[in-house]
Amino acid sequence: MTEELLPGARVPAIELSGDRASRYVESMLRVLRAARLNASYPAVRALSSHIGAMDPGIRQNLYESLGVDLRTGLPTYRDWTRVQTDVTLAESQLEQLGSRAALAAKAAGANDPIWEKQLRKHDYYSAIVGRVLAPLGQMNVALRHVDRKKDRASFHVELDKLDASGLFVRYAIQLEQGSQLSGSSIVVDAREAVQQSKEFEALIYKFTSLDAEFTFVKLATLGGLRPERVSKGTVGPVWFDFGRVPEPLAPIVRDGGFVASFSLDSAAVDIAEERNNDPFATLAEDRLSEEARGAYRDVKHRSGYKVFKDRKFVVPRDRVDEMRAVCAAHGTNNIVYGI
Repeated sequence: MTEELLPGARVPAIELSGDRASRYVESMLRVLRAARLNASYPAVRALSSHIGAMDPGIRQNLYESLGVDLRTGLPTYRDWTRVQTDVTLAESQLEQLGSRAALAAKAAGANDPIWEKQLRKHDYYSAIVGRVLAPLGQMNVALRHVDRKKDRASFHVELDKLDASGLFVRYAIQLEQGSQLSGSSIVVDAREAVQQSKEFEALIYKFTSLDAEFTFVKLATLGGLRPERVSKGTVGPVWFDFGRVPEPLAPIVRDGGFVASFSLDSAAVDIAEERNNDPFATLAEDRLSEEARGAYRDVKHRSGYKVFKDRKFVVPRDRVDEMRAVCAAHGTNNIVYGI
């Protein structure tokens, strides 16, 4: 079944409320701290701040439940965007609500639940006003080097987004562009300011639904662009006992356990040795038919890149050995953090 991540989209989800929602948020924050994610992944501080705003204690029970996407173990699109909207409106809402002391006095003196709700709204917006949030779709292009004599420039492209799969991803792309810098996909003016075309931005968003290697190959086929490195850092899935769990992980998530995974997929010209250290991923060549492998190998040889896939995990402390055994059974040796 194809599922698009759009408002109102039908995705498998579970609704958590009360203490269960609070425990979920607390678990997610502990997992993100324990994962020790570097700059190849979406920013942990922003993700943690965003998820933290979903805690019922901050939400003041203004929302009945917190949705968790059963495909990924992460909050649903609805809940990510709900926080984003509320933070945007927080300052103006506080101005409209006025003094907290006045609301508290009305809530205490009037036999009308509306004032108690207004007071809870004030506390909610006060807790989230100005809060740092994870971008649900944001691309930045930075100039690394420009050689105007050769009419070439190199760039670093970074895209953070909540993917259609329900996972949070960061794509980091280093590429070189040649010929006519003033009229290409990425424009560099005389002050070395950078602006990308709408067409280029749309292509990057489209390509990043693929893995790093296919994105590298797609970029290599575009005229004037020469990719050097593509990496995709992914937050999730986080498997709980209430979600969809791969069979090898079922014993680890039993009785309230969990397995949080963080993959890093890279294709680059400076990778010394190709390797797949991800127990849940395959190399592109292994997914192709025998007929397609020849053309694939030809493109790979011309581009000169290699692939490295890795994944690390966070699990309950007493289940670290079980997780390592799962990795070993798949022929990988992965970092497993216990909390």
